[in-house]
Amino acid sequence: MKWIVFLFSSVLAVTGLVAQEDSGLDQLFSAFTSYSELPREVAYVHINKSVFIKGEELGFKAYVMDKGTKRRSLETRNLYCILTDSANRTIKSKMLLIEEGVGHGSFRLDSLFTTGTYVFRAYTNWMQNFSEPNYYEQTLEVIDPETDEYRPHTISEKTLDAQFLPEGGRAVAGLESVYGIIIKDASGQGVPNLEGSITDKAGQEITRFKVNPFGIGRVGLLLGKSQAYYAQFKDNEKEYRIPLPPTYPEGIVLKLTDLKTDIGLSLEMVPGPVTPKDQSYHLSIHNGDEIKAFPISFTGNLKQLKVIPKADLYRGMNVITLMDQNSRPLLERLYFNDRGLEFFEAFRTRSVIDSGQVKVTLEIPGLDTRAFSSLSLSVLPDNTSSYSHDHNLPSYALLQPYVNGPVQNAGYYFEDIDARKRYDLDNLLITQGWSSYSWNTVLNHPPLYRFDFEKGISYTVRFNKRDSEDFYIYPTANNPSQLLKLKDGEVDFTVEEFYPREGEKLAISEISKKGGTTPPGAAVHFKPAGIPKYTPRFNISIPGPPQERISEIEFPPISFENLEKLQLLDEVVVTKKRDATRMEKLRDRSNGRLDFFEIDDPRRNLTLASYLSGRGFIVNENLGSVSIISRTPNSPNNARPIVYLDGILLQDFTLLYNFLLIDIDYIEINRSGIGSGIMGGGGVIKIVTDPSLRFARRDGTLSFNEYEVPLAYGVQKRFYTPVYPSYTSAFFRKFGTVDWHPDVRSDENGKFHFQFKDYGLERLRVFVSGIVNGESYALGSFSVMPGIDPANSQ
Repeated sequence: MKWIVFLFSSVLAVTGLVAQEDSGLDQLFSAFTSYSELPREVAYVHINKSVFIKGEELGFKAYVMDKGTKRRSLETRNLYCILTDSANRTIKSKMLLIEEGVGHGSFRLDSLFTTGTYVFRAYTNWMQNFSEPNYYEQTLEVIDPETDEYRPHTISEKTLDAQFLPEGGRAVAGLESVYGIIIKDASGQGVPNLEGSITDKAGQEITRFKVNPFGIGRVGLLLGKSQAYYAQFKDNEKEYRIPLPPTYPEGIVLKLTDLKTDIGLSLEMVPGPVTPKDQSYHLSIHNGDEIKAFPISFTGNLKQLKVIPKADLYRGMNVITLMDQNSRPLLERLYFNDRGLEFFEAFRTRSVIDSGQVKVTLEIPGLDTRAFSSLSLSVLPDNTSSYSHDHNLPSYALLQPYVNGPVQNAGYYFEDIDARKRYDLDNLLITQGWSSYSWNTVLNHPPLYRFDFEKGISYTVRFNKRDSEDFYIYPTANNPSQLLKLKDGEVDFTVEEFYPREGEKLAISEISKKGGTTPPGAAVHFKPAGIPKYTPRFNISIPGPPQERISEIEFPPISFENLEKLQLLDEVVVTKKRDATRMEKLRDRSNGRLDFFEIDDPRRNLTLASYLSGRGFIVNENLGSVSIISRTPNSPNNARPIVYLDGILLQDFTLLYNFLLIDIDYIEINRSGIGSGIMGGGGVIKIVTDPSLRFARRDGTLSFNEYEVPLAYGVQKRFYTPVYPSYTSAFFRKFGTVDWHPDVRSDENGKFHFQFKDYGLERLRVFVSGIVNGESYALGSFSVMPGIDPANSQ
């Protein structure tokens, strides 16, 4: 028997801590424990714009969060990102490597795209185990000016959908209820600021209502029996008369009131056969990961008032459900508790122009430099029309997974939070009705572990023949080399957590009994071998509001022609700078001599034996065996050096037989053996190969087999912007792109630095998303005026 405990107090008197042994509560607790046993994660993607011109690059930064703890998910590594068209056909796809809960990539909007609406979706394979909408989805717009220079907005006759939804899901005749109001147009956008009235059948006005800029509001009503009621309002000279849902002759009405540090719950009953007053009820509160519950009794009083401290609620969303003694849900209400959540929106910035670049320094007051922080920054013209995302990171992580449908302009509720926005968010939650959690699923159908929690790719090597038990797995950019030994009778082996990048191959050598390396006779099976198909169970994105069309602005020719050449040239420069920095760091850490081998280095044609012979070692190669000794050892008892190949300590040197330097990145020789103890008397040799060089060779001399990897991780490349003929035109100011910085980290002083090309603009807008201090949210935007230091710019 489980004990369900919940702390609450009565409006009239504090009752303290209550523990109630109850079979209904025990059943609920047991079922919910099974349902929530598997951890959930939520994905959010910050995309640099929402309206693109064909040929541009779409940059994105992914954040994967643990749904229960509200922190970054440090487990998942594979995130699948796809772009689909209006017919749900996949146009582009990519597997993204997630590290420390974040990852970034890009899509080129190339010839595969035409003018139209597209959906960006991101998910993990693990998410397919669950019925809740934990994946990411965003509607985007692409404009192809060459084929669609003029596509006017066609305005059809507007038909409005108005819904009046009783709080908790039930209105009872004779009891006052709060109704959530939501009025939308045919595209799913809320109709702003409509006013109307509630009338009876005869047209007699009972009360008035008004909705906010998103078409949402609330009204309190006490309605009678056997009477029809209507909502009446007018839009664009058209009159609407919408019938309200009928009241029930019996049942329970729920009302929630925010009391600053507490919430008040009012539960009032009209008893009947379905809801008898002498039955036991219980009220549960959960967040999808944990649950609390306490009993409710109407035996002595048909109206129950409870006050619950917000400190006893969960951070973020709380799903409040009233159930009968058989755990049948009767009423449900969503409530958002922002207590304990931190949102960082105050930014201090400084900018200077230097060598044609605008260099920006950003500070976030309250930043803890010891904790993880990572920002994604989209730099656009100040009055852009191309950035209109419905969501930001907190709205997607904390709100969207708990509701049944899309939320218009959801990010609004988490920017500059005040009493008004809390009230607007609560009105939204009343209109959402039941949460995305199906109680039938929770109580009767807990999720099954059908889809893997993926950390990289696994591969199985199965041999059709082999002459040895020793094999060498060559390193890739994200994986070190491996030496594997098969046992007698084994015909295969499996390697987990393989992280290949696009363009890389798996390379394997069999180490022969004579010490040489030969291509093995084997087949390789990779898992996953393709991006898993994901069928969304919810519609969680809506097309944005109609954008200003390029037909209304003179569209200048944009140059994408030399983008690939510019990318290649710039990548070479960036790579050279990165390699120079890497060499400096390696030399700083080295106790010996480092030799780096450039691509055109003539020494690449030498064997390792020839190279080491010129570095103070005696190398003998004979029938596959290799011996290496130092000419001037530091220990008379040990002239044999310690040798590492790609981080692997070699017990014998047979693998180095006739070893060519063609694949070498660098070799470090520590003749003194400092730091290696008595075994380092002959010195230390560290050999590091470069996988990209190995895979580029096709000279017929390979001593290994290469295997195509069917699914690899996208390579994180620098973001490129097209060349615009004018940076002062109306078109550029509305639709142009300045820059995108997907992963900006703070320095040791807590400052974030980034830069972009100076286009002579007086003011730009930087849109911010990010995780700071390990688990808090950075969001919002700020202006940059190149050459001017806006104190505390917002």
